[in-house]
Amino acid sequence: MAASAALVFAGKSVATSAISFLVNKAFSYIDEYCKSENMDELKNRLLRAMPHIQAVFDVVNPELVREQSSGLDAWLWQLRDAVEAAEDAIDELEYYELEEKAKDQKVSEWGSPLGKMKHKFVRSFGPAINKTIKKISHRDTLKRLMKSVDDLDKAAVGVSDFLKLTDHLNGGSSTSSQQLMDNDRQTSSTSSATNFVGREKEKEQIIGWLANTSDELGETMVIKTNSIPIISVIGHGGMGKTALAQSICGQDEVVKHFKVIWTTISTSFDATSVTSKILEDATRVKPSSDHLEPLQRDLKEKLASINFLLVLDDVWEDKKRDEWEKLFAPLKELNTTGSKILLTTRMQSVADMAAKVMGVERDKFLTLQGLEDDKNLKLFGHHAFSGLNPRDDAYLMVIGEQIAKKLRGCPLVTKVVAEHLQSNITPEYWRKFLHQGLEHFKGTEKDIMKVLRLSYYHLPTELQICFRYCCLFPQDYIFEKKELVQMWIGSGLIASGIQSLEDTAEQFLAQLTRKSFFDKKPIWAQSEFYVMHDLMHELASNVSTGECARIVDPVQLQDEKYTVRHLCIANIHSFSADEVKKISHFKNLRTIIIDCMPPLENDTLCALQMIVETSKSLRLFHSAQLWNTSRFAVNFGNLKHLRYICVSSIPQDKICGVAGLYHLMVLHHGSSGTKIDEARYLGNLERLRYVSYGVHGFGNFPISRLTSLQELHNYRVEERTCNQISAVGSLRDLRRLGLQGLENVKNWEEAKNAKLKEKQYLNSLFMEWSTPDQIMTDNLVLDHLEPHVNIRELQIGGYPGLKIPSWIENCSVRNLISLKLISCINWDYIPSLCQLVLLELLVLDNLPKLRQIGRSSDMSKSSSMELLLPQSLNTLEVSKCQKLRELPLLPPSLISLKIHDVWLTKFPIIGKVSSESIESKSSKLINVRVTNCPHLTSLEGSLLEQKLYMGTLRVLTIVDCKHLESASIPFEEMKQLKELAVMQCPKLRTMRDAKDKLVPSSLRELAIGGCGDLELPLLGSLQLLTNLSGLELQNCSSLLSLPSADVFKSFRSLQNIHVTRCENLSSLGGLGSLSSLQQLAISKCSKLTEAGSSLLSGSGDAEEHLVEPGNSLRISVLSLDLPSLLLHEPLKSLCHTEYLCINGCSETKSLPERWLLQNRSSLRHLDILKAESLESLPPSMQDLCSLKSLYLDGALLLRSLPYLPSSLKNLNITECHPDLEKKITKHGSSELNKIAHIPDVTIGGWHFLMGKKFSREAYHKLSDSDRNRFMSESSLH
Repeated sequence: MAASAALVFAGKSVATSAISFLVNKAFSYIDEYCKSENMDELKNRLLRAMPHIQAVFDVVNPELVREQSSGLDAWLWQLRDAVEAAEDAIDELEYYELEEKAKDQKVSEWGSPLGKMKHKFVRSFGPAINKTIKKISHRDTLKRLMKSVDDLDKAAVGVSDFLKLTDHLNGGSSTSSQQLMDNDRQTSSTSSATNFVGREKEKEQIIGWLANTSDELGETMVIKTNSIPIISVIGHGGMGKTALAQSICGQDEVVKHFKVIWTTISTSFDATSVTSKILEDATRVKPSSDHLEPLQRDLKEKLASINFLLVLDDVWEDKKRDEWEKLFAPLKELNTTGSKILLTTRMQSVADMAAKVMGVERDKFLTLQGLEDDKNLKLFGHHAFSGLNPRDDAYLMVIGEQIAKKLRGCPLVTKVVAEHLQSNITPEYWRKFLHQGLEHFKGTEKDIMKVLRLSYYHLPTELQICFRYCCLFPQDYIFEKKELVQMWIGSGLIASGIQSLEDTAEQFLAQLTRKSFFDKKPIWAQSEFYVMHDLMHELASNVSTGECARIVDPVQLQDEKYTVRHLCIANIHSFSADEVKKISHFKNLRTIIIDCMPPLENDTLCALQMIVETSKSLRLFHSAQLWNTSRFAVNFGNLKHLRYICVSSIPQDKICGVAGLYHLMVLHHGSSGTKIDEARYLGNLERLRYVSYGVHGFGNFPISRLTSLQELHNYRVEERTCNQISAVGSLRDLRRLGLQGLENVKNWEEAKNAKLKEKQYLNSLFMEWSTPDQIMTDNLVLDHLEPHVNIRELQIGGYPGLKIPSWIENCSVRNLISLKLISCINWDYIPSLCQLVLLELLVLDNLPKLRQIGRSSDMSKSSSMELLLPQSLNTLEVSKCQKLRELPLLPPSLISLKIHDVWLTKFPIIGKVSSESIESKSSKLINVRVTNCPHLTSLEGSLLEQKLYMGTLRVLTIVDCKHLESASIPFEEMKQLKELAVMQCPKLRTMRDAKDKLVPSSLRELAIGGCGDLELPLLGSLQLLTNLSGLELQNCSSLLSLPSADVFKSFRSLQNIHVTRCENLSSLGGLGSLSSLQQLAISKCSKLTEAGSSLLSGSGDAEEHLVEPGNSLRISVLSLDLPSLLLHEPLKSLCHTEYLCINGCSETKSLPERWLLQNRSSLRHLDILKAESLESLPPSMQDLCSLKSLYLDGALLLRSLPYLPSSLKNLNITECHPDLEKKITKHGSSELNKIAHIPDVTIGGWHFLMGKKFSREAYHKLSDSDRNRFMSESSLH
């Protein structure tokens, strides 16, 4: 029932079934409490109207309904309002049932003996009296239910007025609309464009594949098939798929080698019609038959003796496998070796289907992303300057470049914008368009949004609802999967069914992703993240008009319809109270999301509070950024429909209001304060699925009745009854479980009562003991904490037992994907894990007694032996295992290897899988990091000499291996290497000539220093590494100077340089020529310090030696230990620096005042560390108008402060002269007045928040939320 009202808005076939369910539910309550005459007749009349309502839904396009009939549009909203009103009334009656159940449980468990007796006496009067009491107490709700049923009846009666209209629509626009959509996408192999711009690389890739007549397909982009090879080109609407295919088909080499057959599939997909189209294009004659069998026969005859390229353009169908089978049947019988298929689609699911049916060994596809900036600029110029010479107006070229960059690489939008500007080719108009019109410019629906709308129309209704909802978030928002799923559920978009709500919502997200409405974004391996293309976000905003609204400006409130159900208010801190009050005309809000920067003015906060209080249909309230949300919590208890709450803090004395929300499913409370000791009644919220409360766990929180919980984090097992591990036993639906304090489990019987083995939905289990230093001889506790076989992620931490649990040793948990064994300090052996065939991640951390993995006899066998690690393992991390001398063979599946503080004597190698040849497996290895391995002396014979696996390596780190001597590193094989760090390996000696040590030009990050005789060749190769973005030089004794100006000029991307402990460095070389540099750190370079110091005495020769002439630096972040370097080039001329740190120069008596003033408009953060000699701050500090934070450490001579800028928000002086500390504690003193305007001040042992003084002890007792709330409330006053 949850999504019934939303389904009505969608106007699809599922709507009437949802309404019928609602009607039956409503009348069941009416019959129970207030049955009257004519109710059966009314119910039957409503149910009889359902087919008529369906008839309207079948032909109405909800996006065009206003154009079709304004009356019909109004009727649809009337119907939805009535459905939602009934839904709310039923929901409220269910709330009262849950409340009554909770009260019974509260009395039976926590009531006094007298209270229990009274309760039992009242209950003994029987259901008849109970029903009478309910009828009286629920009178208002029952009245609203009756009214909503009447309103439904009126709406159902009104449907008759539109039946004739539906006949008209059905006879005219419905069918023709479908045809128009199809006809509008009819394409051919001939492009209308005279010049193809922007996809040259992709074009070359596909043509290269087409030229390959064997079945070996391009490694980077194609599908390998056992019949006709297929390449699928996938991309959002407007990404240029058709244009790319057309350009390819026009190439001479393609036309000479293939008979090109072009078929536009679009929305009509059945084997007969598509086969007919293919045959017609192949023969240029319309087939005489319209039956599939003769068409297939004719097609086979026509194609049997030729090499053809079949282009299936704009394919949508991803479900009708039988139709795909029929389509490909004649093609698979041709036994051709030269023919190929090129398919374009917006959805990966389509490509998957075509590949499966053709008979595929799945590989990769060619996915079109946004064009790179230079290519998009080229495309923009082609259309914007058509027929013109852009060099005639250089200023137009500059503006055009800025516009093209803002268009995000979408070819369709770029083309439309460029053609629009081409008709207004004046600098004034282009400049105005750039600064005022571009953000809101959409072009015409025909040119831009129509293609995307087609994609949207083809989504199932339930996916449309979820997609529309996402317009509440800003463009480029990164969606975390779990958060989005929970919000869909909380707002009532996911209907309950056979599957869990989470499974259904996750499937919806997966389908939207496969259909290219979302893209996965790799950020963090532990979570899934998604992004929405800007055009998709715009589409969601367009199709959700009247239902969803994101308000970023009060002006928008004038245009939004009162019908809005889901609302996000962004930038509410910029709204006045009166403007916030205007939100009250949205009477049916189900979602309120507050997206703002705190704090809010008090009257604005009060207005917002009123809006929330009066939103009686509210399902979701999300306001994680507001600090002072305690006033909302007071009234949460009156919002009976709330399913989802996310706030920054709820005081303990207000949490009981939340405990009465019996429909609540999600509670996220970000406070890092104390435990929920006052929230025991939260244990009555039996529908609660997710709850989080800061980092301190649950406190005195009974969980045994929370049987709907999906996740339970940081649950601390204690000896008291309500927090024993047996409380977890009743939570059968858990998906994630984190247990702490397992040392409080007394015996195996208690462990067994957790019933972990019965929790079939449990995916992730984290178990932690807090007493790892003890030794537990009884292993039965852990043996009886065995999880269900379906477990996917497992972490065991701090276990004090002597051996690994039997269920890991015998691989009972065979579905594990991730296994982390941490701080089990008494384990000396881990068995072979090769039977965990799905395991992808293995982490072994702080196992100081671990000596071996697998049987010792196996460790010495050759690389042809069977692996001791799983064949699917892609990530292995081993750290702090000081007894471990050798690792077993690594599987060829390995992607990342990290070894830290392990006393290996031999570096591992990659083995092979059973009898399979190593050469038959392509390398997947990307990342190898080895740090602090003091017993490692040689890398010879290791995986770094297995050249087969070096071609894919992107990250190589060898750091702090002080006894490593022999390392034959094949840099020449590392063609894709992006990051290299070789440091603190002073004994390193290589076996190769210097020329072989040149690293590939692909390198982006380089860190070298203290690396023996590898140092000079690596330094010598710097001039070739023009793609570098980061460079770290540490302990490079052979470094005399940074590169010359000519070398630095060739670096276009180098943004970060860190130089430290280079004792012979005496010159910055041509650093001033490095225009891309953003961050520079220089420290502990003694000869550079000497050169810099000599500058202070006026030595011009020293300055000339220090740096070459010429300066184009724009450094944002600068860290130095010698402030005198700021007095001379290349740092002297800096004027855009945002952060300056002077660290470690104890002789600094004063700051470079002229340099600070030169950077006053940009400097935001200033840190002075180890300022033992600093006597004063310059008077001009007041003029640093952008300064936000000032930090001084160890300023023991500082007796007084100058006047400080009004922009300053944070002042921290950790140590100062006692006189200064004494002055700032005196009320009304001049020193105190100088800091009164700064919100957050720390000087010595005193802290000031908005002028209020705290001792160090009192300050540290404040929680983060207390500090934020205090500052917020103080600022309002």
